[in-house]
Amino acid sequence: MLSELLYISFRNSSCTSEEVEKILKQSIQNNGKKNITGVLLYSKVQFLQVLEGDNEQIVTLYDKIKTDSRHDKALMLSLKPIKERFFPSWQMAGKEMDSGYQFLSTLQEEEKKEFQQILEGETNSNAVKIISRLFND
Repeated sequence: MLSELLYISFRNSSCTSEEVEKILKQSIQNNGKKNITGVLLYSKVQFLQVLEGDNEQIVTLYDKIKTDSRHDKALMLSLKPIKERFFPSWQMAGKEMDSGYQFLSTLQEEEKKEFQQILEGETNSNAVKIISRLFND
């Protein structure tokens, strides 16, 4: 069953920019083999990731992420079946969340508020749609 998983985690303080680049490169290589797509947003302190693919595959991947020392306190915000992917051609795209939140410039004010709530661990039915706008606009 095609599903979508959204989680946030804290970035371990020892996780360097080079490590984040490794995460993205490894994700592109590994996810392509498993038909997993998605995006990773990251800052100096946090990760927010959307995974799309076979339900069992993405849950297994999330379980692996939870034990990865580069992540602390992973929290799944949603796991649900989907009819189609938001990110069909990306094994993994990445975008840095800058401290000035310039990356949110494509969002409407209400969407910016909702995005901040997502980063705080609140669930939101529009979460992936909002995140996709950060990559597609």
